Amino acid sequence: MVTTADPIIVYAFWLGAAVAVLAILMLLIVLVLRQVVARRERIHAAAVIYWGAFLVPEPSPPPEIPPLPARDLSGFLQVWNEVHESLRGRTTPFLARVASAVNLEARLARRLKRGGFHARLVAMIGLGNVHSATSYTRIERHIDDRNPIVSLCAARALMQIDPNRAVTQFVPHIVQRGDWAQGSVAAILSEAGAGAVSDTLVEATLQANVEIAPRLVRFLAGVSPEAAAPIIRRMLESSQDERLISTCLQVMARQDDLDRVRALLSHQRWHVRMQAAVTLGRLGLPGDEQRLIPILTDSQWWVRYRAAQALHGMSFVGTEGLRRIQAEQKDKYARDIIQQVLAEHSLGIVTKAAA
Repeated sequence: MVTTADPIIVYAFWLGAAVAVLAILMLLIVLVLRQVVARRERIHAAAVIYWGAFLVPEPSPPPEIPPLPARDLSGFLQVWNEVHESLRGRTTPFLARVASAVNLEARLARRLKRGGFHARLVAMIGLGNVHSATSYTRIERHIDDRNPIVSLCAARALMQIDPNRAVTQFVPHIVQRGDWAQGSVAAILSEAGAGAVSDTLVEATLQANVEIAPRLVRFLAGVSPEAAAPIIRRMLESSQDERLISTCLQVMARQDDLDRVRALLSHQRWHVRMQAAVTLGRLGLPGDEQRLIPILTDSQWWVRYRAAQALHGMSFVGTEGLRRIQAEQKDKYARDIIQQVLAEHSLGIVTKAAA
């Protein structure tokens, strides 16, 4: 009998029994949790299908809007945000009517306040897509969040709700937040449009130091080449910073400033000479090939290589013109670099310009 056995054996017996019971309980909990998760996924998937069929093909005439049960909210939000992504953040009268009918703004405000990390992000994106001015103050404080994903989501939502107001907060944060993904920042600025952001970006670019200015110049040129052109011209004329000059050359879009580019072909820094060659190949006019030919003998391989590529890319030079230039060269390095570019072209190899 267990009751008359050694106390150590009794202890081991009951410990084993307790462990077995706990193991069974853990197994049951895992099974229950799996069922709960599976059920939530089924509900979510069903809501995505239902609301996708309702929201995506905007019906005409608009039908009666059905109620949105709490359990369908996550599926609805997935469709809601995806539809607006396809509209590049814009909305339509039908979608605005749906948001009003299902009391979406208030529901998202509660989720933003009490939800977990993912729920708050989805709610913030959804509120931006609602475009309601009353949500601006709810989202505003999140632009200072230390998490770059949260702060970028907040910035985009603010820019969707009121770009003219939000840009005065967004642009200073671009300067301060080195952890923001540049692609995301560029997408937000592009979505807002040149009319909303150009003036503030121009002002910030002119005031920025040489560490920040290249980033702002790139953003400005992406949003509005017209607004960027005088800034680029001014910086090429006055700046001595190699990185800023190279960035300006990369984003230049007007031929009016080619005189400054031509002068930079003899810059003391090889990286600037290389970018000047690339820019001249992209924007150059007939006669500019004569300015590129001398730097086929540059001491730096990358300068020679980009010059040969630039010549080949000029519509008035091309493959045959480059072959003629090669035949005229007495310098071995010039002939070799042209041969490499011609060989790469024949093989379909494309090398991107260095940043």
